[in-house]
Formats: sequence, structure tokens, C-alpha cells
Amino acid sequence: MPERDSGVRQTPSGAREELLRRTEDLWDEFNAWYQGHPEATLDEMEAELGKQRRAILGNFLELSLRQGDLGAGPEAPSCSRCGKPMIFKGYPKKEVHGLEADTKIPRAYYVCPTCGIGLFPPGPSSTPEEG
Repeated sequence: MPERDSGVRQTPSGAREELLRRTEDLWDEFNAWYQGHPEATLDEMEAELGKQRRAILGNFLELSLRQGDLGAGPEAPSCSRCGKPMIFKGYPKKEVHGLEADTKIPRAYYVCPTCGIGLFPPGPSSTPEEG
């Protein structure tokens, strides 16, 4: 059985370090673009940075949320169909889209051994085909 919160949950200092690393990578990408376009106008620079904006905001959201509840509790939830305890399957990343950010957030995932229904707490159950 996968460990709960193993390598997924972030401490505030760990989240900060990861954000700084990712931001450095984005700076390197932009700087490489700028070195290849030294005559770029301010508008062109803003357009290039705009491509990275969603990623930057997504990183902030992901790392902030990884400091909190990832959906795994001490007791497995019950299946909404048959009532049996579900089995913890790990932390797949769930893709979310906001108004100004896209990110993938690790969420606890449970599956009913009887029905095959999947659940990303606290969200609704998914059918076996979706899960």
C-alpha cells in the first residue's frame, strides 16, 4: 500500500525552496529567450512573460495547497455505492484550471475494491471508467 503523504506534502520551508527552484528555471527560460531576441520590444517581452504567468501562478497554488490537507485521513472513506471501506491508492496529480492558473495537485485517491468506484476526497465519486 502506498504511504500517505510520503514526499507529497510540503513544509512551508520546503515549499519555498521548491518555488524558488522553479522560479529560477522560469528565469533561465526567459533569459535564454531574451538573449536570442536582444532587440525585443517591451510588448514582445511582456508577451513572452505572459506565457509563463499561468505556470508561475500554478506553482504558487500547487505548493501552497501541498502544505495542507491532501485528502487522506486516518480512516478510509466508505464507498457511496456499496458502503464498503475504500482502499488508498496513492497521490495521483489532479489537473485543475483556474481563471489565471493551471496546475496539477496531488490528491489522495481511493478505490472501492468491490465496485471499482474511485474517489478524490473531498470530491464526488467517479465511475470505474473515470477513476
